Amino acid sequence: MTESKPMSVLLVASQLPPVTSGVSRSVDRLRRGLIERGHRVDAVSALADRGLTYGEYRMHFIARRFARFARFTEGYDVVGLHGPSPFCSELFLARTALARRRPAVVYTHHFQVMVEAAGRGRGAMYRAQLGVNTAQERLARVADEVVVTSPSYRDLLAEAGVPGAHVIPWGVDAVAPAGADTPEDVTARSNGPLRVLFVGQMRPYKGVPVLLEALDGLPGVEATLVGGGLDEQQYRELARRRGLTNARFVGRVDHDELLAAYRSHDVIVLPSINELEAFGMVLLEGMSAGLIPVCSDLPGLGDVVGDTGRVVPRRDPDALRGALASLAAQPAERARLSKSARARAATFTWERSVADYEAVLATAVLSNADRGRSISANPTTRRQR
Repeated sequence: MTESKPMSVLLVASQLPPVTSGVSRSVDRLRRGLIERGHRVDAVSALADRGLTYGEYRMHFIARRFARFARFTEGYDVVGLHGPSPFCSELFLARTALARRRPAVVYTHHFQVMVEAAGRGRGAMYRAQLGVNTAQERLARVADEVVVTSPSYRDLLAEAGVPGAHVIPWGVDAVAPAGADTPEDVTARSNGPLRVLFVGQMRPYKGVPVLLEALDGLPGVEATLVGGGLDEQQYRELARRRGLTNARFVGRVDHDELLAAYRSHDVIVLPSINELEAFGMVLLEGMSAGLIPVCSDLPGLGDVVGDTGRVVPRRDPDALRGALASLAAQPAERARLSKSARARAATFTWERSVADYEAVLATAVLSNADRGRSISANPTTRRQR
């Protein structure tokens, strides 16, 4: 229970459970943590609106219900918006943020929208990408407070003219705390080939083809790919055509099976190819079990990994192959990095993350109250950032 005044909080996110994603799980964990600290918290998802699908992007038109939703938000002290959700909450909540009477707005910026294929032709989707990113930056300027999950995204927003964002990384529930490994776990890690684990949705931005190419002809390395999605069969077929005997797809697994996978591997790999991957919750989960993180050089991922693993250029299977081969050949280095990864993951706690969010939400509520008093005293006053 928090000692601060209880707040009524509305969290708006692109995805919530039962959808499985980093944003979904993180926002739900934040919701539960704030409730435990004595606040009234509701959460809504943009997926309630069917919208339009373009590749792996879903464009939402919930703005059509702007008036009703704007009235709904008036019952809260603060709205925590987790974006982007293209053509959804940013566009109409930006208007809410400019209204004279409104709840406080805390904007959490997760990633930039990247529509790569559209960029080549400068078509409608490319223009939509620019519009969504512009709307995000505009919302960040008018929000009472702005949050990012890594120093890299704080710097990117500052370059876009939005300085002073709060850095609040997500936490992790330890998969296997220090000392939790069984003798079988230790034996599995020290004997035989390097065991590499991929956990994630089978979607283009996850970079599975890059991983498969890196594994091609790589001796002493075996990979397990956990997760499902629309592209799973395509990736299985790609592995078959390459004749890969060191890549095993297991599809979706339950919680206990996932924990067992973490505990029986050496490396957690995240070869994502664009900024749709902004934090990498699976890296933290793997690190908490002593797995060495290997990831692409995307904003945010390196902030999670620190010096406990390997960061390689995105879309570069040769660099990824080299990183895995190096780890396979250095058992002593693996032992050192495993210990460092577990220790670093232990610093990413949900208790700290929720407490930091609570403080930012409370600051936004106070700032909004001051703004309301200022407008009452001077009706021409507008919020400036």
